[in-house]
Amino acid sequence: MKKLPNKFFQASYSFALLAALLLFIPAATAASSNDTGKTDNHPLKHIEISGISITTPADKIADILTAQGYTQVNNTLFTKQEQLQNNRKTIFRVEIEDTAAFRQISYHRSLSGGRVKTAGGEQPVPAFENETALQLYQVICENISEEAKKTRACEPLTVSSINAGHGQFIELDNHFSAQLSATAANTAMAIKYAYQ
Repeated sequence: MKKLPNKFFQASYSFALLAALLLFIPAATAASSNDTGKTDNHPLKHIEISGISITTPADKIADILTAQGYTQVNNTLFTKQEQLQNNRKTIFRVEIEDTAAFRQISYHRSLSGGRVKTAGGEQPVPAFENETALQLYQVICENISEEAKKTRACEPLTVSSINAGHGQFIELDNHFSAQLSATAANTAMAIKYAYQ
């Protein structure tokens, strides 16, 4: 039997490798566009915290927050205060971080000053936060398995408490994570989108 030259086998191997690569590219592209589609339709992209979503253009943020009475402290931080009775006040902070790795919107509200009263029963989560907190809770805690609810530390919903993750960030997928802890006394809500 006549031996085929070595170059023939090299050419055959190169052709097979090229064919496999050409078959792989459309599959990889489809998977990538599928991931992008999931990200574009992700409900966290549409939830607004203090009128800002994770997709709000950077040049619009200051105007939106200033219209609500916030003062811009620096490039990323906005604050405002509301005076209450008994020398107490409510302090609001909105922070927008935009780095090469991620974009994040964080909202914090806390009470300060005066005496803390525990009598009088549990007060409800303020109405201006309630809708956003419920939307976040839906995304984090609803339509998932009981095991996932335990992992995400989803607490039962009440009028006075909307909580998950013990106040820590909860990773929902490769791109999105969220923070949720809302009560009458203080609230922390955040949405983070990782560029990957």
